[in-house]
Amino acid sequence: MEKRITGITDLDRVTRGGLPAGQTTLVLGEAAAGKTVLALQVLARAIERGEAGLFVSFEESPDQIRRDAAAFTWGPSLLDADSLAVIDARPRLSAETAGEFDLEGLLSIVDATSRQTGAAWIVFDGIDQLLRHQVDHNAAINQIRRVDEACAENGWTLLLTGKTRHDGTEPFHLEGIEFLLSATLILSARIVDQQLNRSLRIAKYRGSGHVTDELPMLIDNDGVALPYHYGDENENIEASDERLSLGVDRLDALLGGGIYRGSTLLISGRPGTAKSTLAGRFAETAATRGQRTLYISFDELEGPYVRNLHSVGINLRDPIAAGRVRFKSLSAYAARVTEHFLAIRRLLDDFDPDCLVIDPISALLKASATEGAEIATERLIDMVRRRGITTILTSLSGVRDPEGEATQGQISTLADSWIVLDYNVRGGERNRSLSIVKSRGSGHSNQQRELLLSDEGLDLAEIYENGGEVLMGTARISKAQEDEATARRKRLEWQQRQNDLEQRIAQAEKERRRLSEMLELEAEEYNEAARFDEQGRNRIRRRRDPEIEEPEHGDGFNDN
Repeated sequence: MEKRITGITDLDRVTRGGLPAGQTTLVLGEAAAGKTVLALQVLARAIERGEAGLFVSFEESPDQIRRDAAAFTWGPSLLDADSLAVIDARPRLSAETAGEFDLEGLLSIVDATSRQTGAAWIVFDGIDQLLRHQVDHNAAINQIRRVDEACAENGWTLLLTGKTRHDGTEPFHLEGIEFLLSATLILSARIVDQQLNRSLRIAKYRGSGHVTDELPMLIDNDGVALPYHYGDENENIEASDERLSLGVDRLDALLGGGIYRGSTLLISGRPGTAKSTLAGRFAETAATRGQRTLYISFDELEGPYVRNLHSVGINLRDPIAAGRVRFKSLSAYAARVTEHFLAIRRLLDDFDPDCLVIDPISALLKASATEGAEIATERLIDMVRRRGITTILTSLSGVRDPEGEATQGQISTLADSWIVLDYNVRGGERNRSLSIVKSRGSGHSNQQRELLLSDEGLDLAEIYENGGEVLMGTARISKAQEDEATARRKRLEWQQRQNDLEQRIAQAEKERRRLSEMLELEAEEYNEAARFDEQGRNRIRRRRDPEIEEPEHGDGFNDN
């Protein structure tokens, strides 16, 4: 099937390439559902591509149509374009219906205008206002069939807008044409939690795959948007083996070196457990690496948050000033989930960050939505994963969870890694604790650690156990002091033993030298005695035998 792109990126995505070329697409909706805006935006995008468009109005005046378009960012360029033609086809107020009528005359005008301008996109807006004057319903259906045939004959791609009845699905004054035409879009507008929620559904698209869900739809200054991700970005993205530091060395070590680039880390915990502080430390560390971080906060304003982080040694002021961190504060109550999703997606498109922080993601549960915040969160996580963005999500723990580990919206099932922050209350003290619940693809510690905040930042305390319990706060300090005192006592005892041994060795050495000297003297005396004894024996032998000669030098004895 040949398709013609609408230029509305989201709509082209969910229709798998645009609307059927040379055919009529029926756009049905309630009042304020966005039918006219959608049609005008399609024409505006076509004119931006250098094409031409024709708008035929059966309900509003040309001046009103121009005022409608002027409210949007694409309005001025649309209104200034010579390639846009507007035809006023409204029935006269004084007209009375007498018998059947046909649209051949109008089609002739449309044909002549399209040939003159080269328009391929045609809009028939509010044709139900004309067909309600048609007495014979079958004749009205035939008129629509004739319009569709004219599209095939002339190569027009036509949007035919009309109203629906109160149930939002059946056409008003157009019953039956939804079976005749190849494609049907149904727009709705209903109140949810006292807020207007619009949606779009592709009710029919012959010969083409398409998204069949009812999709949230927004209308803002940029016109129509379907602010959801549909999983077609970077389908084959590679899993990175590079690990990124969280800015706390001991925590990085517990995670096997940090978290993987492009992965998602959830930090959950009760209020005041330092979730935002840990997220801020990650943003500062990423900026130090030269990476760009988008920080979205639903709880904090930029000024107070940056000031508070500075009190624990975290500097975000300089990275923000340098453009490596962009801080965006959003109010959960001020917009619907779809509006928040669209705002985040536009920020990602504009800033193109390496890292993303949403603090807390659980705030989306406060916003109204035609579909749950859980689905919005799941699609958001899928989108950033496919873009390869390393993401930190903080979340409040479930208020009814006694262990403090259940996350609002069940975000923990989506994250690659999950850190739980909590309070450890013992001995009248409340100390922060940290534990790693999971970290896909990584070995990690299963022990609970005390999380310390100081002027120098965040750190994890050494583990001190007592009877299988990890000690924290004063108990840990007391245990550390006790262990240090024990170690100091052992060092002193060892030093004393070493000193005693050295003294004994010195005394033994002294005694060895004394004995060695005595041995030398004894040996000398012994040798001297032996020498004298030999000389005496020689004198005796000479006395007995006079012929024995005297030694040349004498024997050293006086014979007198």
